[in-house]
Amino acid sequence: MNALQAFVLGLVQGIGEFLPISSSGHLMLAQNIMGFDTGNMLTLNVLLHLATLVAVFIVYWKQFWEMLRHPLKSDLWLLVVATIPAVIAALVFDFDAAFEGAFLGWSFLLTSVVLIAAEWLGKRHERAAKKVQPKHAVAMGVMQAVAILPGLSRSGSTIAGGMASGLSRKRAADFSFMMSAPAILGSAVLELKKILDGEAMLAAEASAMSVIIAVVVAGVSGYLAIRFMLRIIRRISLNWFALYTAILGFVVLADKYIFHWFA
Repeated sequence: MNALQAFVLGLVQGIGEFLPISSSGHLMLAQNIMGFDTGNMLTLNVLLHLATLVAVFIVYWKQFWEMLRHPLKSDLWLLVVATIPAVIAALVFDFDAAFEGAFLGWSFLLTSVVLIAAEWLGKRHERAAKKVQPKHAVAMGVMQAVAILPGLSRSGSTIAGGMASGLSRKRAADFSFMMSAPAILGSAVLELKKILDGEAMLAAEASAMSVIIAVVVAGVSGYLAIRFMLRIIRRISLNWFALYTAILGFVVLADKYIFHWFA
């Protein structure tokens, strides 16, 4: 992995994590195009996710600090509730085939369906809530569990769950990004176990400098992506992101079953 490839992978992760387009799906697609064995890139992927986690803490450090200071009076317990479904899904279901890209194209298309449905359902609520309630946390938590499938956007699914359950766009986006913190930490713990068991490692061709470039770019672009998404979430329809993921999904399926461009 050279410096340019590292830059691209970091940029893909940083932007994809917080726009409703699926960072895991884009990262897998980019690695396939570059000719990498995705099975040997698991550790790098976790490092990239941890870089975006730093971006989340930078943007929301006041909210997290308030949660630590007042755990019973803050939204901390709602964050725990929203995390439980994903934990159960990760422990119960085997996503190995999905993480090898078997359903990547279909997952991009499913993201489009989820975003369109969220836009439609969100407009049916006459007055969107600006404070997260248990029903919102549960809805967003369930959608986060479903979004473990690569290609199905985590941020898009959780924002969709919030909007569909009556939460305002801005608050759904905020809570979705904060939900990414325990999700990424949990993924890192599972990956650490694989590393200790010898089941995962960095690709042999990944130099220390390439990894550093990828991680730094992921963190910086992730921070900018959060700020960008929070600025546009009130003004732009999710249908535009749905259109993009639909086109990408059809391209991936066409490659898989017909053209084999990226084989």
